[in-house]
Amino acid sequence: MVEGAETTLLIADAHPWTRLGLSALLNAVPGLSVVAQAADSETACALAESAEPDIVIIDTDFPDLGGAETIQRILEADPENPPTALLVTSTVDDNDIYAALHAGARGILLKNIPPEQMTAAVTAAARGNMVFSPGVMSRLVDICTHRTTPVEYDGSRLATLTMREAEVLKLVAKGYGNSTVAKILHISEATVKTHLNRAMGKLEISSRAQAVALSYEFGLVIPRQRIAGPMSNANSA
Repeated sequence: MVEGAETTLLIADAHPWTRLGLSALLNAVPGLSVVAQAADSETACALAESAEPDIVIIDTDFPDLGGAETIQRILEADPENPPTALLVTSTVDDNDIYAALHAGARGILLKNIPPEQMTAAVTAAARGNMVFSPGVMSRLVDICTHRTTPVEYDGSRLATLTMREAEVLKLVAKGYGNSTVAKILHISEATVKTHLNRAMGKLEISSRAQAVALSYEFGLVIPRQRIAGPMSNANSA
């Protein structure tokens, strides 16, 4: 996204009134423009490719592919310049949270949040922040604190990382951008990207959101340190 340019959005939701209401809400925000709507996963994937929106807002309850798989397909279709993907859901479900994060989503928002929180969250996402509804963030903290994740990962992969790769991954998981990580570690941004790409390759992941999820799972980041950091939620975005 180009700073100062209009942010374009694709809204994909199985329910027409949700699409219409969310479109009206976001179109009223200066700098945001809904350029496409979809009622199913296949249409969402096709429109994401043809309309090239900056942000895609995907319903978790699609009956065909589901929200997480739809996000994964959209992001894999344009790996060089993928849109920012946000999942919207009616309930806080552990499997939906992890599936969306590992698909590459940069935010999970509950459909019942107040309109001002929804617009604040989407605006924050347009600025590059990860965004979560307060209820989702609380569940993330609880999952990570009590280690009750429904998905198991091979933590031995972490041992393949060099010390510097692990340091970069940890800072990225705390929400810092490449430039900030470079300043903290006293290295160049190019070197940060190199270490991050190597770490992600070793861990077999393809997005910063996946890096965040795995860093929590592997214990690189203590969740309560994250809440006060750069990651936004829909209440404070």
